[in-house]
Amino acid sequence: MKTNTSHLIDGNIGQVFTPLKWAKWLINSWNIFEAWLDGACICDPTAGQGAFPLAMLHIARQKGVTITPERLSRLTLIEMVPSYLEQFRENVKREFGIDFPTAQTFCQDVITEAHERKYDLLVGNPPWANFGELPTAYKARIKPFFIQEELVPDRQKTLLGSSRTDIAALVLKVALGRLLKKNGTGYFYIPTSLFFGEGAHNGFRNYSARGSQTGTDARRNFAVDTVYEFTSTKVFDGVGTSYCCAKFRADRQQDFPVSYFKELDGEWVAHKALPFKNLTDPWRVVQNLDELRTETTFEIRLAPEQKPRQGVNTCGANSIFIFDHKPSDIPEQFLYPLATKEIWQQQTSQPYKWILLPYHQQTGKPLTWEEIGQWHPLKEYLQNAQDALKVRKGALLRSAMNRGNWWALLGVGTYAFAPFKVIWQAYGKSDFTPVVLSSVDGQMWQGNQAMHAFIPCWAEREAQRIKTALEHPEIPTLLRQLNGAGKCNWAQPGKIKKILEFNQEA
Repeated sequence: MKTNTSHLIDGNIGQVFTPLKWAKWLINSWNIFEAWLDGACICDPTAGQGAFPLAMLHIARQKGVTITPERLSRLTLIEMVPSYLEQFRENVKREFGIDFPTAQTFCQDVITEAHERKYDLLVGNPPWANFGELPTAYKARIKPFFIQEELVPDRQKTLLGSSRTDIAALVLKVALGRLLKKNGTGYFYIPTSLFFGEGAHNGFRNYSARGSQTGTDARRNFAVDTVYEFTSTKVFDGVGTSYCCAKFRADRQQDFPVSYFKELDGEWVAHKALPFKNLTDPWRVVQNLDELRTETTFEIRLAPEQKPRQGVNTCGANSIFIFDHKPSDIPEQFLYPLATKEIWQQQTSQPYKWILLPYHQQTGKPLTWEEIGQWHPLKEYLQNAQDALKVRKGALLRSAMNRGNWWALLGVGTYAFAPFKVIWQAYGKSDFTPVVLSSVDGQMWQGNQAMHAFIPCWAEREAQRIKTALEHPEIPTLLRQLNGAGKCNWAQPGKIKKILEFNQEA
């Protein structure tokens, strides 16, 4: 087993292990086994416990194909955790009575460590984890590679919004750029966010990878050939992320439309996928190109301070900031009605929850500790919660907390205190129903994290005008084409900003 222990990483970094059944499905669906018999060299660049090479051996036994040393010499595993490779070799020995060649297993981090060989085919399932979820030491190590692969423009972007970029995007770019022979192909299970994520994955959708780790900055094109999106079948138990299986071709310009199959009622239904407008935009998925007659932008006059926003984010401290009943021991000027599903289900404007915001309404900035001290019950409540509040994570939150405001939240600014909000359910829905919420006893409604998005308004007439414009029947049609129905990115602010055209009012 070829090893390089400089990475010293043995923890779980976005590992989603592929069941043997589904490793076989991928191999059989793309005729990878036949390519292997015809002489193709195949590599899994993030092999884990080796489900894909193991599946190849199972298929060979099932078909009565002899597993020869020459054929084994054309199966390669790259994996950064030594114990996984050892487990794979033990499994092969136990199930097939074969000593898998150590020369074909490499204990390497495919991102940070050079690998000299190149292959006809890549198969696998790269780790799924947003950059912001990775261990701190590992984030520092791979930041430069996110920039090299043009997934983010600079280090600061890596720390901020682009922290949502999935490490799977980086692994794919590295593998397609460095490990494939000329015109090679790759087959991977991946999160669908690489094709539909707004902002964070635009850098993946430039369809270009770095050709080598060092010595040259030459770029290498790749193209997405075909995608199969799973919607009801559970390939990976316990995984909430939407996922698909995709075929990539190296050294090709990306052409559209892409053949896109969606799982519907147990069948694979053919669709076509195209970028929303520009090459790097999220994709739209339609069955017929005639459906693209849907308008791609809807002009609504909005001032710059009215851009769509997400709700308030407690950063894991809901139990401290959110209440089922309005507490009597906290000054009511800091308690705000929180939007809940009842607004849409029961068409009510009665608050069912309340949220604590220790902020200035006029400036949208946190109260200072001296100012909080003027309200003894508020100070006492926050003091009792400070240990839990101080250990919250996140680069943006930590920036605020480093200024001493350990009671801060995200998603709070002057816009949060607009007296009117045109608000809609943004997460996990397939209907788009904007409503206007006004204040309750002078306290402004707040959206609840990613569950809601809103446009702030300072006049009721303005709010009603925007609501009416957002009720255009083609807006939900376009949102469904952008493949967000029932998913976390259904109608998030970034997507709504994409389909609205902002013209500042005079």
